[in-house]
Amino acid sequence: MSSQTAPAPVASDTRQRTAPAQKQPQPVRWNRLVFHSLASAYMLASYFSLGKAMANVPVTKEMYGGDLRFLTIIAFIVTTATMVLSALRDLAPDEMLIYVLKRMFALIALPIEITVSAIYWPLVICAPHLMLPPKAVEGAATNALGMDPSAALLWIPLWIDLGLHFVPAVTLIIDFFYLEVKYVPPTSTRIVMILGLFCGIGYAAWVEYTAMINGVFPYPFLDLMEPEERLYTYMGGATFAVVVFWILNALHK
Repeated sequence: MSSQTAPAPVASDTRQRTAPAQKQPQPVRWNRLVFHSLASAYMLASYFSLGKAMANVPVTKEMYGGDLRFLTIIAFIVTTATMVLSALRDLAPDEMLIYVLKRMFALIALPIEITVSAIYWPLVICAPHLMLPPKAVEGAATNALGMDPSAALLWIPLWIDLGLHFVPAVTLIIDFFYLEVKYVPPTSTRIVMILGLFCGIGYAAWVEYTAMINGVFPYPFLDLMEPEERLYTYMGGATFAVVVFWILNALHK
């Protein structure tokens, strides 16, 4: 009887196909959420309290364009949107659409807020009459702007002032350096230059248009300038914003 050779055992295939590991969802970033939420709350409280502080100032009432004539308020809106998107990103770290939108808004807000602070604080400290409107005094003789030139200046309460002209810039700087990665070309080069040009021309055209209707600029120092001087101011502000962004982005590790 012939012996039959038993079939060799089939070696286990160590190269068995394995299902790709699923990416684990990232947890909520509570520390970042607290930071972005507190910053947003403080800035919003400052803005909504500004209405009471400026209630009797003609330059802020019944003017075409309203608060949007002020670069401070435009920057504030963009910054608040950036902080809200940041908080949403902290709650849902895997949502790339929120992340992309946040980066877009931050790209605009960061250089503009620093420009606002760089213009505002030196003028307020050294020449406040060029930045702050005079108080409205009932029965006082007013000029063509509806204000009493001899009246004392209207100083914004410090906590509101900081919430509009200091905290936004500082918050964005902290967020950029500690919670975000730097921007890379072409965003950090051509796109920033295009945005700077667009924002500079856009705000210049807007503020000149509103001044033509209202007979007054939102900032007193602009009323003292000739058209050519204002043009240089707009160009200088836009250039400063782009250069500041380049410097910050270069310093980011």
